[in-house]
Amino acid sequence: MKARFGRAGMAALLWAAMMPLATMAQQPQQQMQNVQRMQEQAMRMQEAMQQMQRLQTRAQDMEQQMIRQMEQLRQKEQLMEQDQLRLREQERIRDMAHAMSTAAREMTQAMERARDMLRDPAGPWSAEMERDMERLRERMMEMAGSMGEGLAILERLRDRIGQGG
Repeated sequence: MKARFGRAGMAALLWAAMMPLATMAQQPQQQMQNVQRMQEQAMRMQEAMQQMQRLQTRAQDMEQQMIRQMEQLRQKEQLMEQDQLRLREQERIRDMAHAMSTAAREMTQAMERARDMLRDPAGPWSAEMERDMERLRERMMEMAGSMGEGLAILERLRDRIGQGG
């Protein structure tokens, strides 16, 4: 017995047969878009890492400069009380600069791990995880900004102490 379909029935049958194909075609496209979004986030994370690395270098440079200044001060034959006080304060600021350098290095390493996660196309990425990774990157950028401001304050303190107040 031969079944007869009207035009509407045939269109419905074709649509039902083609629907899984359309869905399968969309999946690779969605996966590609997800990978592309994650790669973009990885690039933004790389920018945050570079900012943190610049802060680390700046803090290390400050620490080294302060070590040289303190050595010059120590080489004086007789330190006056004022020089001794300045030296002690410079040591404290140098220690803070060292701590900031260490923190920047640790943050850079954390950012590298996050970037590597973002670059892994096989990662279990959901939209929620993508949003969380973006929030994490934003917080790390905020921390980099705060560290930069803190380092600028330390530099001003160093300059004031170096000038004798």
